[in-house]
Amino acid sequence: MPAWNIFKEAAEKLASDGIDFILCGGIAVSVYGRTRETTDVDFLVRERDVERALESLGKAGFKIKRTDTRWLFQAFKDATKVDLIFEAMGMVRLTPEVEEHTRKQEIGGYEYNVIAPEDLLIMKAHSFSEERFKDLYDAFSIIREVNGQLDWEYLIKRSQHRARRMLGLLFLAQTEPGVGNYVPDWVIHRLLDYLPD
Repeated sequence: MPAWNIFKEAAEKLASDGIDFILCGGIAVSVYGRTRETTDVDFLVRERDVERALESLGKAGFKIKRTDTRWLFQAFKDATKVDLIFEAMGMVRLTPEVEEHTRKQEIGGYEYNVIAPEDLLIMKAHSFSEERFKDLYDAFSIIREVNGQLDWEYLIKRSQHRARRMLGLLFLAQTEPGVGNYVPDWVIHRLLDYLPD
């Protein structure tokens, strides 16, 4: 896990400078699903705020890097990496709708706004690949550990424009022991309605 003091320092610095962010990534997975090793901290920020966020952390002694101007900047201190994500996989951005669905969670002695499990599932559905197969099992763990208690209507609404990828995830989840019984068939049917004839 990342160093909690660095994690907290980055969060406090962004908050003190009035930069909105929500926690996503591996630590968010551990809030809803399984705990797995992660070496970085993922913050979802608004694209319009990302330069200010980088500047804020730079002033706090973080080494900054404009990694990919399409979606990701980074800040480093000691062995901890802070990812400032402004467009996550699945086209997840920090919009008012995403922010409204966040959940407050205490992690390492600090209260964070954590991305909703539904939005985290969207990210995972679009990021799993041969190199990132862990994302598939992250998604399964979220569905299992929340006992399927998801806002399925919100998930459907947020997935309708890229329904195939979410359908792929949910079809696989239905075959996974201990997970499949938490994925309702009606959700699959609703998403299928968004596919062209």
